[in-house]
Amino acid sequence: MPKFSMTCSCGHEMSVDAATRQEGVAKMKAMFTKEAVDQHLADKHPGEPPMTVAQVHGQIEQKLAAAPA
Repeated sequence: MPKFSMTCSCGHEMSVDAATRQEGVAKMKAMFTKEAVDQHLADKHPGEPPMTVAQVHGQIEQKLAAAPA
């Protein structure tokens, strides 16, 4: 199954296995709940302004791409 990935501005690379990019976006969005967003920001972006789930989901829609083979 293909892999889709993106790199956060903090350098953290995240990936999902999905048949299509659309499925990959849906899977990645499902992973980033309010709790997951808050935890990521606390761990990787201390002192930065908070982001909403909608902002993170927008970044996923823009940045998620097929991972190199």
